[in-house]
Amino acid sequence: MMESAPTNLLFITTDQQRFDSLPCYGLDFMQTPNLDRLAAEGVVFERCYTPAPVCVPCRAAWMSGQWPSTTGVLSNGQWLDESTPTWPALMSAAGFRTAGIGKMHFMPWDISGGFDERVIAEDKRHVYLPDDHYQYLRAHGIERPHPTSNPHYFEWVGASIFPHDRKFHVDGYTGDRAAEWLQQHGDSPFAVWVSFAGPHDPYDPPEDMADMYYDADIPEPVGGPEELANKPKGQGDKGAGSLNNSMFRIDPSTASAEDMRRWRAHYYANISLIDEGIGKMLAALETRGTLDNTLIIFTSDHGDALGDHGLPFKGYFYESMAHVPMIVRGPHTPDGSKRAVAGGRCASLVSGLDVVATFFDVCGVEAPATIQGTSLGPLLDDPSLKTREVTFCEITGRAMVTDGRWKYCHYVSGEAELYDLDVDPSQMEIENLAGQTQVAYVESRLRAKLLEHWLQNQRTQQMATSVPNHPFRLALEKAYREERDQA
Repeated sequence: MMESAPTNLLFITTDQQRFDSLPCYGLDFMQTPNLDRLAAEGVVFERCYTPAPVCVPCRAAWMSGQWPSTTGVLSNGQWLDESTPTWPALMSAAGFRTAGIGKMHFMPWDISGGFDERVIAEDKRHVYLPDDHYQYLRAHGIERPHPTSNPHYFEWVGASIFPHDRKFHVDGYTGDRAAEWLQQHGDSPFAVWVSFAGPHDPYDPPEDMADMYYDADIPEPVGGPEELANKPKGQGDKGAGSLNNSMFRIDPSTASAEDMRRWRAHYYANISLIDEGIGKMLAALETRGTLDNTLIIFTSDHGDALGDHGLPFKGYFYESMAHVPMIVRGPHTPDGSKRAVAGGRCASLVSGLDVVATFFDVCGVEAPATIQGTSLGPLLDDPSLKTREVTFCEITGRAMVTDGRWKYCHYVSGEAELYDLDVDPSQMEIENLAGQTQVAYVESRLRAKLLEHWLQNQRTQQMATSVPNHPFRLALEKAYREERDQA
C-alpha cells in the first residue's frame, strides 16, 4: 500500500464512450472544460482497453476486480455470483461511506451490490423500470421517452432530441444527484461511483444542445461495410440485426453521410452534457474542501463504432469499441504535494480492470486476494513506467489480446483477426492479417498469450464455482494444437 491514511474515492464512468471523443485524445472541437481540467491536473492514459466490449461484463469486472473469464460474466444476461467480493462492500466494511449513483446495470437492477446507498438512474430507454429517475420524472408529470411508445424519438434514425429541460435528462439528473450527495455527505472518508447512462444510444441531447457540433469538423467513419468480407461472419450481421430492435434502428450499411454526421454530432453533445455534471461534482468537492483528498478516476465501459468498419454500437474489438478514455486525478499526499503528475500522459498499456486495484491501493484499504488487476498508483507518480506487457478484452464466444502494436482476436468458430495498430488511423484495422505467412509468428505468440490467460482464469473459476470447461477456451486449445501439429 502506498498510503495508510484514508483517501476519498470518486469513480466517474460513462456508457459507450470511445477514447477519441475528448480534446485530450485529439478531438479539439469538443467543449468539455471539466474533463479538460481533470486531464490538466492528472494523468491521461493513452492506451486503456476495456476488459469487455459490452456493458454488463465490464461492470461485473469493475465491481469484482476480476476478468470476465474468471467471473463467468461474459454477456449482458448474467451477473456476479452472490459470494463474489465487491469493492463497495469491502470499502464500506473498512469505514468508507459508499454510494452508487446512476446506471449500474446490476442483475436484478435494484440490488445493493454492496453499496450503503444507491440513487438509481438505469437507462434512458428502460421506461418501465420504476427507478429513482423514473419517479423523479413522474413527480414532474413527465414520461421517459421510449421508442415503442414515442416513435418520434427516432425521427432522425437514432439521433433524436430529448424533449424536456436538461435537468430531466438521465445524465443531467445523474450529475445533479451526484453533486448533491457530495455536498451533503462529502465528509471523509467516502467512496462513490457515479455512472452516467450516456452517451449510449439513442443519441439524444436536450434541444438547446443538439446543434453544438453540427458545423464541427466531425471525423468520418473509418472503413465501411465492404471490408467485412474478410472479417468473421458475425460482424456482417450486426447492422442488419439492429434494424429489428425497436430501441436502436441504426444500420451503417444503409445510412447516408448526413445520418452519420448527425449521430456523431448528437453523441458529442451528450458528452458535453455529462461534462456539465462532472463540473458540478468538482465544485461540490471544492466547496466541502475534499477535492485534494479525493482520488478521481474517469473512464467508460466500452466505446461505440459510430459507423466505423460498417458497424454500429459495440461488441467487437476495434479501437472504437475496445479502446476507452481513462483520466486519473490523484489526491494530495500528506505533505501537500501532488500525487499524480499534473498534465501527465501515460503511453503504457492499462486495462479498465486496473481501476479496482487502484481503489484499494491509493485509498489505503487491504485488497482481497481475488483482485486480478494492477494498480495504476505507480503510473500516477511516474507515467513513463510500464506495468503490462499485454492486456485483454473478452465476451461470449470471442476474445482479444494486444501488446500495443499488434491486436489478435479469436472466435469460438475458429475465425481470427490480426491487426497492425502502427498504421495510419484512416487505415486502422481495415485489412485482416490473420493467416498471412509474414506475420504468422505474431499471431502464434499472441494466441499463446490469450490461451494462457484463459487457462489461468478458467482454473480460478472452476475452483470457485465448479463450472464446466468453457467452449471458447476449448476452441483456443484446438487452434493451439493444430498449429503445434503443423510445426
